[in-house]
Amino acid sequence: MVKMIKITDWLNQRMADTQLMMLLASLFGIFTLVWLLGDVLAPVLFAIALAYVLDGIVQLLVRLRVPRLLAVILVCLGALLMVLFTMLAVLPLLTEQIMRVVQHIPQYVTSLRTFLHEMQTNYADWINPEHLQQMIASLSAKAQEWGGAAVSMSLSSIPNLIALLVYAVLVPVLVFFLLKDKDNILVWGKGFLPRERSLLGRVWRELDMQIGNYIRGRFWESFMVGFVMWLTYLMMGHEYALLLGVLTGISVWIPFVGAAVVALPVLLLSFFQWGTADMTLYAVLAYAIIQLIDANVVIPWLFSEVVNLHPIAIIVAVLFFGSLWGILGVFIAIPMAALVQSVLIIIAERARPAASS
Repeated sequence: MVKMIKITDWLNQRMADTQLMMLLASLFGIFTLVWLLGDVLAPVLFAIALAYVLDGIVQLLVRLRVPRLLAVILVCLGALLMVLFTMLAVLPLLTEQIMRVVQHIPQYVTSLRTFLHEMQTNYADWINPEHLQQMIASLSAKAQEWGGAAVSMSLSSIPNLIALLVYAVLVPVLVFFLLKDKDNILVWGKGFLPRERSLLGRVWRELDMQIGNYIRGRFWESFMVGFVMWLTYLMMGHEYALLLGVLTGISVWIPFVGAAVVALPVLLLSFFQWGTADMTLYAVLAYAIIQLIDANVVIPWLFSEVVNLHPIAIIVAVLFFGSLWGILGVFIAIPMAALVQSVLIIIAERARPAASS
């Protein structure tokens, strides 16, 4: 009974904290909005992420005494040229490599089956034949399922091309106006908030700095790691160098989990090209070395001011928000975890005076 009274008193004290309740209500509204309208708001969220990336370059030009409007125009034109180069030069080659993988799936399954049979012959005392047959059957079924899914996905995606073209027009326009009218948008948003908003202001300032640094850092990390991976495999003569470079670049947006997942296609595609030759081992070692350099050099250099989250918290955030919002949740898991951490710190801080009194 005494514990129940203490919990009730604590809840009454928190409910009496107007600013804290306003902060929690705002966060609840944001989470609900993204949960219900995540697919609709995806282009807007993507535009905001791009605006964070490009705003750093705009700020640099402004510090060099370039007028902000001119800086925004120059940065947007540069970004559009990069996108056009990617679509005209990189995307066709990437598509060709993906289709080559899909077409060669039966051949790859046969190669893997032959390798497993050789392993069974050479290490009969260590490998159970029944388990090996089950593994081969499972791999064959999965390969056919993935190949069929890839083909059906490519056919079913044809009606979505119109929506993709619409987004291709809307996102650059959104990015331009987000950069151009950044201050006006912030002033307009503050007009909907009450005057007593010190907590909201504190959370916003922390997240604006931390999430901005996070998005910009992840973007440049993704570009550098993916480019180095592509260049390394290109020099090694890997026929899927671009595909593996793109996958590695994307994987950095999903800490810990992404690197482990991409290691599988790196190993398999290298094995399918070179078999058990030394080049397969060199390809895996190159991937491991790049990941080690990324973890011990690139990340400390780019993320010195980003919110510090424990690896367990990052993995839980990726799993939780990924299950809640799908692919979108995976990519925004770290910013959302940073938001939750800031709110929990504020709640703990505001609880201390009440506890000490």
